[in-house]
Amino acid sequence: MHEESTTAYWLWLEMVFGVANVKLLELVRTAGSVRELYYTLHDPDCGLLSEKEHERLRRTSLEQAKAVLLSCEKNGIGIMTWEDALYPDSLRMIYNPPCVLFYRGDPTILQQGMLLTVVGTRHPSDYSLKVANWLCSDLARCNLVLVSGCAVGLDAAAHRAAILANTPTIGVLGCGIDVDYPRENRELKARIVQNGLLLTEYFPGTQPKPAHFPVRNRILAGISEAVLVLEAGARSGSLITANLACEQGKSVFCVPPANLFESRYSGVVNFLRDGAYPVFNYLDVLYAFYLKYPHKLSLYDEEEASRTQDSLLFEKQTEKRSKPVSPRRSVVKRVQPKPQTPPAGPQPYQFPAEATAQQRKILEFLKSGGKTTNAICRHLGVKFEGVAVDLMDMEMAGWIENNERDIYTLPDGTR
Repeated sequence: MHEESTTAYWLWLEMVFGVANVKLLELVRTAGSVRELYYTLHDPDCGLLSEKEHERLRRTSLEQAKAVLLSCEKNGIGIMTWEDALYPDSLRMIYNPPCVLFYRGDPTILQQGMLLTVVGTRHPSDYSLKVANWLCSDLARCNLVLVSGCAVGLDAAAHRAAILANTPTIGVLGCGIDVDYPRENRELKARIVQNGLLLTEYFPGTQPKPAHFPVRNRILAGISEAVLVLEAGARSGSLITANLACEQGKSVFCVPPANLFESRYSGVVNFLRDGAYPVFNYLDVLYAFYLKYPHKLSLYDEEEASRTQDSLLFEKQTEKRSKPVSPRRSVVKRVQPKPQTPPAGPQPYQFPAEATAQQRKILEFLKSGGKTTNAICRHLGVKFEGVAVDLMDMEMAGWIENNERDIYTLPDGTR
């Protein structure tokens, strides 16, 4: 890590010119270092600043930047700059890389590779939500690190799948890292910090604005080695991320639509027409990672059995041949009947003592059989985000099972 004063210079530079200003790195390269640039810009004859920039420079002191640095230290917010060893090499290669990144969680995750960005609409169809749970769960179990934007809908589904698979996940925000947005994902973001990473280029306290998210998407595309689009309409922000990935020479994967004629899938249809890779199961995505990370991938079949790495390239079909059975003479034995004990009647279901009121309602509803997430939402009269974290907590605690791809049931023997 660089000394504290160097980080302060980077913070000061962004405070003067603004976050994501494309001219910052060029100015630093011209001056030789960010420290030298600080003194160069304070020279009245430097000729590098517009009048508005001169005014912001006069109003912004290095002490203000040091105050931001101190506040981040007190509030558990990490900072990495362009010069730091922690800064991911993948972001150095993109157009207009962020000069400063604020984070909470484990930044070393950025160095391990196998990052896949997953994007999709905030208001997914039942089909897309089911596919997201299925694909993202399988990919996370294979050790891919899922990256998304922490939005409600399919972003949140990708993060939850990684958490349930006990695999790190990364959330890239379009606001300050300490800002409670979106509120529905407050608990989800706390879970991500425990076993993953939250990341943003926006200073603490920065509120979300519509203009922030398209700018943020260059980080979503740049940080990973490929992008998976789950559902996107013609004007979806997810397509910005996918287009940026194409410009960066990265693979783009798309889930085929449930209905070609629905406008909610039109963005995906256009990408598939233009050459994006269609995804029918998790192996379609793993092909992009296999040659680079054969030693890190953890593959499995539907029964969670161990799978060799070669199964990505060659799936061998094996038949089990039964041994010939020689004919045997039947022998009749006299068997004394055993006394029959009456079967025990069903035991009443006991709610876990620590279950919340809403979790008890979910468990009560599941007594009648398996239910989808949307069916549970309709029964409780709440939105998807209102029960998503509860379902995740209950599944991790073993109170419920997700047996058939988004069909939740009580565990066997508890009904």
